[in-house]
Amino acid sequence: MAEQKKAVLMIHTDQEQGQLWQTALETQQLVVTWAKDTLNLVQYLETCNHQDLPDLLLMDMALKSPNSETLQSSSVCQWVNKQQVPVKVVLFNPRQERIKDVEHSWALRRGASDVLPRLSRKTLLTEVARVTALIGCSLISQPLEKIASGLAPIAGATKIQERVLTAVPDIEMINVNLKTESKSNPKTEVKSDPAVMYRGVRIRR
Repeated sequence: MAEQKKAVLMIHTDQEQGQLWQTALETQQLVVTWAKDTLNLVQYLETCNHQDLPDLLLMDMALKSPNSETLQSSSVCQWVNKQQVPVKVVLFNPRQERIKDVEHSWALRRGASDVLPRLSRKTLLTEVARVTALIGCSLISQPLEKIASGLAPIAGATKIQERVLTAVPDIEMINVNLKTESKSNPKTEVKSDPAVMYRGVRIRR
């Protein structure tokens, strides 16, 4: 008897990234369903029989609930944890080349298994490998390498790096000014907060 293929349910707001994810995941012998971004995920999951639930849910972390400003990622993670179903939730940010630490911590606190940046020539293999590992599948690298080689390099990467380098002297000047102010006001104590707020969640650094 042939082993049943793993199922992936995707919801993307970025058409190009959605197509890339679908193509990449289908090379891994996965059954991929791309749902509309108007779908209420919790309501959909509640209608599924246990055996019909996807093994992996890959969704845009900024996706909002229909007729609401609440994030579906939060409600979906809460539902999966409460029902204790074997569905891995992976959040995805198609607007960023790199996930910030605070963003990653927020996603894990919500109950997601991982949070990934946009796919590119540089990240395609590693990001797909992280997804397949979560659902216990071995990576089939050859077709992914072919897809990655056909992708254009990240546009504007050099300009972004130049802007960062240009901003360094400004940061150093700010540090100098802060040291000067500390010397002129020796009695002033600045208490640093070891935690930050992200999307309403307090996350310790």
